[in-house]
Amino acid sequence: MTVRRRFLLAPSFARLIQHERGGLRHVEGFFPEQRDRSSWVRLEENKGLLILKTVGPDGEAEDKTDIPLAHAHALLDVCAGEIDYTRTTVPISEAHAFVDEILRPRVLHLVTMEFASEEEAGAFRPPEWFGPEVTADPRYTNQSLALHGFAEAPDIPLSDAALNSLIDTLENRFPVQARMASNKPKAKQLAVTRAKAQASAEVVQVNLDEIEQAMLREIENTLQKGKRE
Repeated sequence: MTVRRRFLLAPSFARLIQHERGGLRHVEGFFPEQRDRSSWVRLEENKGLLILKTVGPDGEAEDKTDIPLAHAHALLDVCAGEIDYTRTTVPISEAHAFVDEILRPRVLHLVTMEFASEEEAGAFRPPEWFGPEVTADPRYTNQSLALHGFAEAPDIPLSDAALNSLIDTLENRFPVQARMASNKPKAKQLAVTRAKAQASAEVVQVNLDEIEQAMLREIENTLQKGKRE
């Protein structure tokens, strides 16, 4: 069983993360909703998946089956709704955060954490760069976004504490926890990363000053835009 917690994310934070770490494009097509199950097809670059999620007394369970790319494209054509997003994986201590920039049906930025149990999920304390939690809001599931869309993306407040928390995460610095090496993006990931790995495959070093300057510019632009509106 996989337990997920989902949070909103400031667009400027999502852009910085994707710029530093790259991303992998996903397209998901959902079939009409059913009472105790849902099914969808996922296209990940050169991979097709058919996914069935059922709800039982022990919670939710997902079964995934690999399918040929041609079948995946054919199924997407007959789905009731689609969602198109770029996903970036960011190590956080012993777990991973999945940062999604949703492109269709409308632009939205989310970060998802996955856990093996309710206990693990409940014990997780989100870093300050996470936005408000929307786990309990069904509007923010991929299925709902694909089938029903979303009227308006909420504004996420920015702060120095959140920025510093994000920089610490990108630098793989975690309070009272061991550092974790980050893997460089795969060759087939979207060409949105500027990280340059050394020939010996050493861990990519993030230039802290460049990150902070980039984020300060994003924050300033966001604040100025808010004043004009």
